[in-house]
Formats: sequence, C-alpha cells, structure tokens
Amino acid sequence: MHLLSLRRQMHQPKARKRRALAKEKEMIRISVKGLAKFMTGGPAAQRKILRDFKFPDPEGGVQASYYSEARRAIEEYHESQNDPATIASEVKSLSEKAYSASGRQQVRIEHNIRALQSYLENFGHESFKVLPTPSLSLSHRSVSVGATPDLFVRHKGNNRLIKLDLGARAPDQRLVAIVLQVIYEAARSSGLSLEPKDILYLDVPRAKVHRSAKVRTRLKGEIEAACQNIEALWPTIR
Repeated sequence: MHLLSLRRQMHQPKARKRRALAKEKEMIRISVKGLAKFMTGGPAAQRKILRDFKFPDPEGGVQASYYSEARRAIEEYHESQNDPATIASEVKSLSEKAYSASGRQQVRIEHNIRALQSYLENFGHESFKVLPTPSLSLSHRSVSVGATPDLFVRHKGNNRLIKLDLGARAPDQRLVAIVLQVIYEAARSSGLSLEPKDILYLDVPRAKVHRSAKVRTRLKGEIEAACQNIEALWPTIR
C-alpha cells in the first residue's frame, strides 16, 4: 500500500501540469482592440471578429501586427531621446520595401509610413522615457484579453501605459473607453500602481489624447458580460 501511495504522489505533479496545459489550450485569446470592436459591433460583425481571431489571416488587419514596423520605430525614437533620424531611417527602409511589394503587403507598408509621419508630426515633441513594457492580460471565465500596451513610459513625473491608434479611421469613443478600462484593470491585477488617468490612448493621426478620469464600474460589468458572450459564441465559429 505504501508503494502504491508513493507512485500516486509521484504522478500527481505531472497530472496537475497536464491539466494546467489543457486549460491553457482551452483559453480563448482576443486582443483588447478585438474585444472593444466586438462590444461595439452588431451580430454579423461580432462573428467576423471572432472568426478573425480563431482563424487568423497572416496578412490580416489586426493593428498590433499590421503596424508592427511603425510601433517598433516609435519606441526606438523615444529610446534615442527623440532622434528624428531613427524614424527617417525606418521610413526610408519601408519605402524601399514598398517599391518592390505589391497588393495588400504594399498597402500595409505604405500605412506604416503614414503612421510614422503622423506620429513625428503630432507626438514627436513628447519626452517619453521608455520603461520595460509589462505583458498584461485580463481574464474572465475562459476568455483572456491581451492588454499589453504599446509603450510604458515615465512622463512628467508619472509612469504611464500608452496604447497607440495608428489607423486612418477615427476610433469610436466607446471603443476607446473600453480599451482604457481593460488596460487599467489588467495593470491593476498585475500589481502595477497606476491611476486611471495614467492610461493613455493616443489617436495618432488626429493628434488626440484620451484618458479615463475614473474607474467605470458599469463598463467593467459590460466587459465581463461580453467575455461570457464570446465564450458562448466561440464553439459556433467555423
């Protein structure tokens, strides 16, 4: 009996690890922007959003990857203490790539160039001291919402998390409020000591800065309800 008990004890850690891995695989992963679009869209749009996350297109329009070159260059710009040569160099490199590209890839590169030019014009004067960016997420039930900011900076004596919107189309105000709330909740759950006003949403092409002045309890409940809806819809997405 003692030997059997010992064997069971030896297998328990492995069983727990398998269960943890299985749970990890079962998690539904969506970006904070995807969640916000889901919450502000109609039924058909909601299903398309979930389909895009369940079956991602490598050349699709998820902003985090679509504007990857622009986001990286913006971070390097502030790390170099606002040396415009960093952005100029990236624009030159992208222009060369665009010349030999075609179709959607060429359009994507051209949008990155536009985004960099807009950032330099509208926010290039900001003195951001770049800090290591924390990996953030907010989970409810089986839905994990990626909420990692584009920048974590020291600005005017305060630490701030920044989400960059580089899209040509102006964002919906409710979408902005959802993004700010989710990032704040994710930061708080990770142990970061930040106020709602320290979460910034930069609408780069239109030179607008959005921030939340308070915790929105009602919106928090709506976010949780949206996660439940995503969990219910997910198995039906083909």
